[in-house]
Amino acid sequence: MGYAIGEDAVLGIACLGITHPHTSGRVKAFQRMSGVRLLGAHDESPLLTPFVDALGLEPRSKNEILADPDVDAVLVHPKSHAMADFAIEALEAGKAVLCEKPAGRGSTDTARIVAAVERTEGLFQVGYCWRFAPSIGKMQEVLASGRLGKVLQVRAHAGCSHNEAATAHMNQPGDIGGAMFVIACHLIDRILLHFGMPDTVNARITKFPLVFGAESREDAGGAILNYPDKLVTVDFMSWDPLSWTETWDLSAYGTEGIMHSCPLPASYKIYDSGKNGHQQGWTEWRETSFPEIWATKKTVYSPEIAEIGNPIYFDREASAFAASLRTGSPSVVPATQAHNVNRLLEAMFKSSELAGAEVSLTL
Repeated sequence: MGYAIGEDAVLGIACLGITHPHTSGRVKAFQRMSGVRLLGAHDESPLLTPFVDALGLEPRSKNEILADPDVDAVLVHPKSHAMADFAIEALEAGKAVLCEKPAGRGSTDTARIVAAVERTEGLFQVGYCWRFAPSIGKMQEVLASGRLGKVLQVRAHAGCSHNEAATAHMNQPGDIGGAMFVIACHLIDRILLHFGMPDTVNARITKFPLVFGAESREDAGGAILNYPDKLVTVDFMSWDPLSWTETWDLSAYGTEGIMHSCPLPASYKIYDSGKNGHQQGWTEWRETSFPEIWATKKTVYSPEIAEIGNPIYFDREASAFAASLRTGSPSVVPATQAHNVNRLLEAMFKSSELAGAEVSLTL
């Protein structure tokens, strides 16, 4: 079908689904871009009216959006049960799609999206916005260069904050998990970006009934991802006390160096042995300003979870999506990535159900 619409063309973008708390952040990112028009929003939720009023959009039906030749792309942001259906309908209507992660309730949904992308040859980008941190790009560069020598061990941590683990958004019926699915998927995306898919996984994902109530699914989780040449350990906590992601860290330990990388506020720290062409010692980097807090406040259109206040990753993500749409370059976060993230998370949940038994990911 093709989707390169030209570098000077005005992009028409509309919303299918607006109930995800990331919706306003992405809409505002595209509103800040030159050469972009926002062409309405659809959702069956009563939150649509305050959403379009606040963002200055026109309420439209799904069919109107999909039939509009001026709409080049849609932002798919409904609840998880509708993500795959909306994305597939849009692809089949010839629209490019930027879909909120995890792009459905599990791998069954993302397999359907992968098939639709292959069938339509359309553009699909999944919204793993955190990977646009410069500290993450730097880690990818360092790992690819071999600067750390042979990386044998990786440690990765993430958490869910703002008490979101107990919200309905984190506990949607049919999802493969709660906060460990909806939030930890960001960390799994990073691991797959840097290291690819492991062969097997051992995991324990735990609920502590004497500590927290039944309104949340998981309180903490841990996993070992087994590769032929390295070991990756993952841990996650559903009740991070910080409003930022300051605890989020991915550390790679190699024979000639060590690197720690954090997404927001973006920072990294590299130790070089002196035998790899770099001076021995530590190199540290931080973004030059402490950016606006990630999640700010609840609104009339996002009453359960605070909307996103920090725009930096959405701006970078929107720029990458627009570049693919204009030039026909490949998606920077394709449907296959969304599918593999969900496959790995499902293997982790399965291993936990089997008391940590090893689960294979080889096809």
